[in-house]
Amino acid sequence: MAVTDKHPQYIAAQKSWLIMRDAVAGEEQIKQEQTKYLAKSAGMIEAEKQGDTTGEIYKAYLSRAQYPLWVQDSLRTMIGLVSKLDPNFVIESSLLKGLIDNATNDGFGLKQLFIRICLELLVFGRCGLMVDVDDKSVPYFALYDALSIINWKENSIGGRKDLKLLVLEEQFDNSEDEFGHDTKTVHRVLSMIDGVLAVRLFDGSSEEDKTPTLGGNQLTFTPFVFCGTTDNSPDVGTVPLLTMAKAALKHYQLSADYFQSLHHTAHPQPWINGIDNDDDPDISVTGVMAVWSLPKESQCGYLEISGSGIELTKQEMDSQKNAALEAGAKVVDTNTQESGEARRARQDDQHASLHSIVMCAAAAIEQAIKYAAQWLKLDPSKISFTVEPEFIVQKYDINLAKQLYEGAISGKNSFQTYWEYIATGKLPAHDFKEELKRVESERDSMPL
Repeated sequence: MAVTDKHPQYIAAQKSWLIMRDAVAGEEQIKQEQTKYLAKSAGMIEAEKQGDTTGEIYKAYLSRAQYPLWVQDSLRTMIGLVSKLDPNFVIESSLLKGLIDNATNDGFGLKQLFIRICLELLVFGRCGLMVDVDDKSVPYFALYDALSIINWKENSIGGRKDLKLLVLEEQFDNSEDEFGHDTKTVHRVLSMIDGVLAVRLFDGSSEEDKTPTLGGNQLTFTPFVFCGTTDNSPDVGTVPLLTMAKAALKHYQLSADYFQSLHHTAHPQPWINGIDNDDDPDISVTGVMAVWSLPKESQCGYLEISGSGIELTKQEMDSQKNAALEAGAKVVDTNTQESGEARRARQDDQHASLHSIVMCAAAAIEQAIKYAAQWLKLDPSKISFTVEPEFIVQKYDINLAKQLYEGAISGKNSFQTYWEYIATGKLPAHDFKEELKRVESERDSMPL
């Protein structure tokens, strides 16, 4: 066994993750993969055997294909919804308050970390957070995507599962040129040795001890949190947008045939019959076409394809688009025939998926902060990080809004209550006494 060995669940899911990575990158990346996603026809293969050494026929076929950006559009919509959510957190210790504005290894705060985790979960359905400390013994979080978490093992201690081995694949700068971008692959291994955490960095055949120290405190657990779409267990879960990505790939393949057929339909093949080898037809050019002056006995014409299969190809392309939308992966109004209730039902279904993703992302961040607290010998029970996943802004009753506004003018209710109802479509949950306090507070703060 080597450090590069991968977990069986990783091997099973790797192909899907690579599809998602290319789908998010877009059309240029999909086309760069060439035959991985768009196979050559038998005729193209035969043509290359007979002299098309540069594959010009396939290149033209590839260039005409169109890959739809459904995955990118869906991600933009979903992350837009997530970015509107405001996390609620409680971090009392001064040693950890710096995480609020500086939680990641590149200097961003907890809100940005939360959005990044949600993005990783939408794309891959999995990611991980490692708690680490910098050279100044300040804790921070390193985010790893699904493709970087290549191996892991658990054991049972006192009836509870604990992570005893974790292998993370990382890319280090390996360029001798100041402006180069060459990298090398290294493996970071977190393991429990005699009940104490040990961290090693494997660079080829060499091994370096990278066990972090924080005030001499040794960890008796692995400071790593798995993040998933339905729970935060180490097991690999489902990929939310995989159905859409596969539908987009099938649409891409069909589009190549569709536009190839249109190309042949729009460019009929000319033919000439009845010319001997000794005959030399007179060819001149007028406008955009060539004029043939042929012997009396000869014939000419065009070979045109009827294109009867083009419409069937287009219908199947539309079916793939509908399949992507029905998967609940695009929260936008794309169907003009869809009723308001059907649209709302589709959005609610997608929001249900976002709901679990948001909850898992928040729980992972909270657990990571608690790990940092344990490392610093602080009380983790005084730490919390939660997010209320309310995506849909309810429509408010215009008559009730008018009554609340008039009530605020006359001092019967507060302006704060009016604005909360306008913003959320919901009346505040506090009691009458609390509302009176709001009214009195606003009255006292009003200028004379």
